[in-house]
Amino acid sequence: MARKHPVFSYENCVSCGICAQACPVSCLAMSNIRKQGKYKKPCPEMAEDTCIGCGICAKECPMDVISMVEDAAS
Repeated sequence: MARKHPVFSYENCVSCGICAQACPVSCLAMSNIRKQGKYKKPCPEMAEDTCIGCGICAKECPMDVISMVEDAAS
């Protein structure tokens, strides 16, 4: 089975942190500070070596900004 990983659409992220809280292996943290217009906001940052590709973050995101994408190397 091909492994998947989350891809984030940061421009629509509302910095709620639900994805980071839902991650069963704690590979997401709201530490990626991105500029949105004139404001800066925290967005999820993933520890790729820890992610298990379960997709829980994508399922829990209320804004649907996380997509699970197949790894190219699979």
